[in-house]
Amino acid sequence: MPKAAAILLTVLAGYILRFHAPIPATLRDASGGIAYVLAFALLASYLLPPTLSALAALTFTCTVEFLQLWHPPFLEAARQTLPGRLVLGTTFHWSDFPPYVAGTLLARRLLKRR
Repeated sequence: MPKAAAILLTVLAGYILRFHAPIPATLRDASGGIAYVLAFALLASYLLPPTLSALAALTFTCTVEFLQLWHPPFLEAARQTLPGRLVLGTTFHWSDFPPYVAGTLLARRLLKRR
């Protein structure tokens, strides 16, 4: 499967799992976090080798998570839009980090297979 298609499917699956899946909220949050990292790792894999792609995605997602503690006007304006909420998130949670690590491990494994 081409990378662009894999990214699109991952984003779509992550959105559905995170917001519409008939599963408990904790599983929705976790599955969304895993898909979030996986999508960014696939995107990074256009420029970086598999392990670095996965680590870059983890670094990016953890940075975005910590940015949720910061509320300058430009970030708040971005968070008012659907893309801003989906990419930047709105609320910091320590519980988001384990799914990010799981997504990183999954991304590394899947990218190594390519």
